This record gives sequence, C-alpha cells and structure tokens, in this order.
Amino acid sequence: MDDFDKQLDDLFKTTKTSRISELSEALGVSPTTIRTWRGRNKIPASAFRKAELSIQNDSDVKTDTRISLSFYEISASAGGGALVEVEEQANLISFEPEWLNKEIGVNANDVFLMLVDGDSMYPTLKNGAMIMVNKHFNGLSDGIYVMRHEQNLLVKRLQMLPNGIIKVKSDNNLYEPWEINKENLDGTDIEIIGRVVWSGQRM
Repeated sequence: MDDFDKQLDDLFKTTKTSRISELSEALGVSPTTIRTWRGRNKIPASAFRKAELSIQNDSDVKTDTRISLSFYEISASAGGGALVEVEEQANLISFEPEWLNKEIGVNANDVFLMLVDGDSMYPTLKNGAMIMVNKHFNGLSDGIYVMRHEQNLLVKRLQMLPNGIIKVKSDNNLYEPWEINKENLDGTDIEIIGRVVWSGQRM
C-alpha cells in the first residue's frame, strides 16, 4: 500500500466511512476533489482536521443530553438588598439531568440560576457565587432561601422557631438577624422565591 492509499485508509477509519461518496460528504468536499488528491499523491492536512472534527461533532450530538437551566442576571443580595426592577433571562446554562436528579434531587423544570451579591452569607456563599434555586419546595424548613422583602431580593438562612416565627440569619456575623412571621408570607411584603439547593463559586 503506497502512502496515498494508507492516508486514504486512515481517513476512512477516522470518519467511519467506506466509500468515496461517504467520505466526501463527511469532509464537505466533492468526490472530484478526492480524486485530485490521488493525482497529486497527497492528502492535505486540513482533510484530517475536518475528519477529526466531523467525528467530534457527531459524538457531541449523540451524547449531549444536557438540559439548559434559566440564568438570570439580576442578583440576590447577600448584603443590604438589591432593588429588583427587571428579571430578564440573560442566557442558558446546561446541566446533566441525571446529575440534577440524583445529586441535587431536583427537577430541571423547577430550578433556575442567579448570582449572589454581597458578603452577608460569607463564607458559605461568596460575593458573585452562582446559586441554583428550587422554586417548588415542600414546606419551609431550616435552610438557605431566596426571598423578596419590600422590593429587595435577598438570600438568607431561615430558621424555623415556635409560634410561626422565622429567624432571618446571615452566615456573616457582622450582620444582625431579624424575625418575620409565617403569616406575613403572603407575597405582598414578603415572598419566598425558592430554596437554594446548590452553589458554584471560586475557592
């Protein structure tokens, strides 16, 4: 087998094709071009790059089962509170649905992503940390939540106390805790947006 035939055989193997017509389609060239290569007894390096790229793209299409989650550019303040004016979806970020279900225990349709603004939840959540918020949670229990309070969007740790009292706490001891009553969670002045179930941040 001469050099050209060997190179051609390599292309067939890389692209998983067996005929010139199939190879030309995989490489995005005409059969005439491939015959021209034979006349020159040389296959250009660009053909091999195209072959590798075509297999990579084909693999991505077959194996990519990720689900895109909504990501909002507005920030949930972990400081004094950021005024919420517009909640416009900026882009989408993808996650593996199996990972969401098994590791986080949520349905992709029930969660969204946003950023933390401020240091009141430090060191648990740093300024700029991305958080995943579950909109559909079964009842309030101790944990970290995104809440709307007097037009401020906050991320805080909630602690359930007797008689329907909820202590709103910051993990940063520089911030004082305060209390609300469950009866006030009617969406008028105070609304629980969702529970924080995951965070991604720089160490």
